[in-house]
Amino acid sequence: MTDLAVAVPEPIVGRSLWGNAWARLKRNRAAMFSLYYLAFIAVISVFGPWAVQHEYTTIYGDYVRTPPSFSAYPKPDMIQTALTDAIKRMRVDIKEWHQDGSRVIVTVTSKKPIDDRYIRYLDRSDAFDDTRIESKSPDGLEVTMSSAIKQQYFFFGTDNTGRDLLSRTLMAGRISLAIGLLAGVVAGVIGVIYGATAGFAGGRVDEVMMRIVDVLYSLPFIFFVIMLVVFFGRN
Repeated sequence: MTDLAVAVPEPIVGRSLWGNAWARLKRNRAAMFSLYYLAFIAVISVFGPWAVQHEYTTIYGDYVRTPPSFSAYPKPDMIQTALTDAIKRMRVDIKEWHQDGSRVIVTVTSKKPIDDRYIRYLDRSDAFDDTRIESKSPDGLEVTMSSAIKQQYFFFGTDNTGRDLLSRTLMAGRISLAIGLLAGVVAGVIGVIYGATAGFAGGRVDEVMMRIVDVLYSLPFIFFVIMLVVFFGRN
């Protein structure tokens, strides 16, 4: 007598509600594109401020309201203006200057002996760095200096005080995410505690607490914002 192999059908496993929702979401291309886009914005908002060149609080006085650009600042037509402004603070006169690659060579003269510490005025400029004295006349009335052109990139430009808009935009995104997460956590905690208290007490306590919620829901949110701005000020 032979045993016949009986094929046992595999049990059918149904999808959960989350599985059904995820399957429907993946079939919607616009929704998936939006999901990936929001995830990308969240990632660059969190990690982007560490990758950019500038701090969001740094002020560049020589680059106020500069337009967005993928090329480095200062532009060729901006070097002379930046050099003249820096030399003017030294209270000396420019005899001649020229650009040699990534450095500028400038010769200055004065009626009084020129202090070697004057080179710090060039280093304080946003356009120049690594300034050193190349030569100096015996009487100290003429000095030749060289300074490296400091390249700065402002992909989003700068604001009216000279702050980099890219770093400030990324920091604004990080702050917005933090506020959204914090508001969700606070609202969840308060809502759970408030609802649990109302449900546990029941009776008139529940009725009163629910009517308070109804009153708060009926008031426009913009009025609360206006009251907070008036009470605490714009900042």
